[in-house]
Amino acid sequence: MKRHLAVMIVDIQRAFDPPPAYVEKVARYARRFPCRIFTQFINPPESMFRRILKQRSCLPGTPDCDLLLVPEPDDLVFQKTAYGLKPSHLRQLKMRGITRVTVCGLDTDACVMGVMFSLFDAGIECHLKEDLCWSSSGLHRSAMKIVRHQFPQPH
Repeated sequence: MKRHLAVMIVDIQRAFDPPPAYVEKVARYARRFPCRIFTQFINPPESMFRRILKQRSCLPGTPDCDLLLVPEPDDLVFQKTAYGLKPSHLRQLKMRGITRVTVCGLDTDACVMGVMFSLFDAGIECHLKEDLCWSSSGLHRSAMKIVRHQFPQPH
């Protein structure tokens, strides 16, 4: 596999309690890539997630933030406090020569889509690994309609 390819594993962490079989399936799939990137959602005390959405999980330094897949030393871990990626994260990808990212993770209707829009806006080709996305909200299928429209897969 070429060095410019990566997999981004979005927010598979303790707070979101995904099924163990799902976590193992993502772990097996991610081993295929020369570069693995993990995102980790952190929800600081004054965040919009707390104030507007009333989300109380993922306070910095709590077990809620623990990743359920253990990154290797060469893997990237991006802590994020928003749906999408920070400009500094995108610069790191570009410095590594990453031009194409396959995205999987949680939640399809929120952070997965936010990450994909961030990648696309930064000029990085992104594709969704549909069967390795999951939503605790029940909005996975609705989100997939948007993803398929906004990020068509190559033929």
